[in-house]
Amino acid sequence: MYEIIQNVIQSGRYELSDMLKKIDTMWIQGEITEEEKTELVKLAQENADPTNSYAPLQEQIGQLFEKYDQLESRVTALEGSEEPEPEEWPEYVQPTGTHDAYNTGDKITYKGKHYICKVDNCVWNPEEYPQGWETAE
Repeated sequence: MYEIIQNVIQSGRYELSDMLKKIDTMWIQGEITEEEKTELVKLAQENADPTNSYAPLQEQIGQLFEKYDQLESRVTALEGSEEPEPEEWPEYVQPTGTHDAYNTGDKITYKGKHYICKVDNCVWNPEEYPQGWETAE
């Protein structure tokens, strides 16, 4: 049996992982010795034809690189074309209490002008409490 496997390995017409499994099976079944197993494994690894043994993996890697290149092209195209979203300045609405009061950093439009709130829990408009609002440009 050793010679048959050796001839197949020397022909180079095998898939490496499949051949290694067969060698292990033959060793477990007692058809080859430990020394023969070691020799066959080494021979199989040295003579493995990458196109037979690793073709599926190489194809997957190639496909991944293609997808990566496509994605990179799309991202590059989008980076230059994206416009920033316009800031939202909602119209001022009189709060009815602290639950809907304005807080630091909130942006509003009041009588056509933009304001940014400078305090938390602000329930007054910019006219009534100008210290609580900063005019934005």
